[in-house]
Amino acid sequence: MTPEEWTYLAVLLFSIPIGFVFKRGVKQFGGAAVGLLLTLVTCNIHTLHSLVTILGTWVILRLSPR
Repeated sequence: MTPEEWTYLAVLLFSIPIGFVFKRGVKQFGGAAVGLLLTLVTCNIHTLHSLVTILGTWVILRLSPR
């Protein structure tokens, strides 16, 4: 298997126990934390692109008239 396939498998296996934790009550902030952690682990420095995109979208939504 290639390193990318190992990473994909690890993310899938990591997601199974996390799903049981979320079923018991950890919701919004827990999901955001796990998502950020997975992004940092799998994308490293390229995570900055995602963060800039999120912040840019937030700014556009805040400045647009309703």
